[in-house]
Amino acid sequence: MRLATIDLGTNTARLLIAELRQGKLAEIDRKLLITRLGYGLQKHSTLSVAGKKATLQAVKTFMQLLKQYEVSRTYIFGTSAMREARDGKIFARELAGISGIPVEILSPETEAYYSFLGVTKSLPLAEQSLVFDLGGGSCELIWQEQSGIKIKSWRIGALYLTDTYFQHDPPTLVEIENVRRLLRSCFQELPHGERMIGVGGTVTSLAAMALELKVYDPQKVHGYVLAAQKIQHLLAKMLHVPTKERAKQFSLEKKRALILPAGALVVIELLAAAGMTEVIASEGDLLLGRLYAAISSA
Repeated sequence: MRLATIDLGTNTARLLIAELRQGKLAEIDRKLLITRLGYGLQKHSTLSVAGKKATLQAVKTFMQLLKQYEVSRTYIFGTSAMREARDGKIFARELAGISGIPVEILSPETEAYYSFLGVTKSLPLAEQSLVFDLGGGSCELIWQEQSGIKIKSWRIGALYLTDTYFQHDPPTLVEIENVRRLLRSCFQELPHGERMIGVGGTVTSLAAMALELKVYDPQKVHGYVLAAQKIQHLLAKMLHVPTKERAKQFSLEKKRALILPAGALVVIELLAAAGMTEVIASEGDLLLGRLYAAISSA
């Protein structure tokens, strides 16, 4: 049986198609489209008009793929941007109308649970770790205690920080310091963990850059240990050039290159606050976790 899930995030729309084999999910295909659904959300409290158009088109594209793969069940959800926007629920109904599938808007707790589940199913060492999911609109930190899974959530996603704090390209030293100050105020009294595992486009992009990949390879990125010192080095190089040159230099999409410095700052400050010197990149994330949650409740 083939299952699929679609994540309509603040910066990207993503699709995962997997096949259920003896109780385990094997990835069949994965797609990502940059939509910037949450662009300008902090100013207008509504979803971007261009972002909604791009997201609708992404869903239509994904639905065509689902037919080709003969997928049996599909789950669609929105995260930070749709959760916070005044028109989030209305847009979810519009998406459901074109897809024929109900669109969930995940709470921060549910989003974090799916992320943690996706990581633990793909990296066995995750259960004693701090896991963070850094998206375009928010960042969740998830860990496990005897009483269950715990979460901290902050509105410090890579797109949100870029739109709110960076008025120059590349950002100025003052703008960077303002973001650092905000992040340090957020990352106080963090829980203890043996290691840090990160999911989301910022972490996987940084891992690909560290590996000097010209073509993205998820198998090489998954489980890659990324040193904080290396992230600092990559950030310094990114901040020396504007977005267009940054994209060319690091083989990035322009829209990803624009928000990656802010995302890198989040990772650096989170590691420093937790007293850790490295993060493990995980391709297993809330997409995979959503599917495992579905089959466990079936």
